[in-house]
Amino acid sequence: MNHRRIAALAIAATLAIAACGDDEPVEDLSARSPAANDDADSATDGDGDTSLNSPSDGPRSTVPPDLPDSLIGSIGPVDVIGDPLPPLPDGGADPARGAPAPVLVGEDFDGRTVRIDAVAAGPTMVVFLAHWCPHCNDEIPVINGLRDDGRLPASLNVVGISTSVAPDRPNFPPSEWLDRRDWQFPVMADGVDFDANTLVAANAFGVTGFPFVALLDADGTVAARWSGGLGADAILSLITSSLELG
Repeated sequence: MNHRRIAALAIAATLAIAACGDDEPVEDLSARSPAANDDADSATDGDGDTSLNSPSDGPRSTVPPDLPDSLIGSIGPVDVIGDPLPPLPDGGADPARGAPAPVLVGEDFDGRTVRIDAVAAGPTMVVFLAHWCPHCNDEIPVINGLRDDGRLPASLNVVGISTSVAPDRPNFPPSEWLDRRDWQFPVMADGVDFDANTLVAANAFGVTGFPFVALLDADGTVAARWSGGLGADAILSLITSSLELG
């Protein structure tokens, strides 16, 4: 593996992102100095297809064959179809509201294809989660409670994205963590862009902190985004007020 890829993996896998909540921004990996880099050098597809993509086809081709064993399955292949969204601002109007969200095609921890495409799947809530983030650990039971109490609209498609994976931080690997937290919705494993030194899905959705949620309407546009933990009533209010639900 070349020095640039080692640097990107080190940044993404040990990720010293301090972000966890709406008051601390996600670190811009591309802002690290070139010298530092050089020194270190939807839900599941509707057709039910759970086959692996071949190494030369689809998003899996973006994962290097020499990915460390500790990260296999935790860092996934992700293709972004469409333009990335701008970062969520600290305050004021969200510039992404009403803009088309990019379609994401990736895999879950078992290599099954996951596609996030609200045009195909209907109104969608995308939840970005980091296994080491205490606010994410607090927010999952809130979302699970809405699920278990039958308060989530039946027409709402919910999908998680496991991002900012760090083997040396709590609750690794994320697959086991989400099982323990009783997350029953589909999950996509975020990928790493080795050229830009960014997290692929998180960058595409303008993630600025964890947990991070994007609501997508059935036409594929962004209806709302927020960063940080919210209570059950606040989440439900944003869902019902932002989305056209059948």
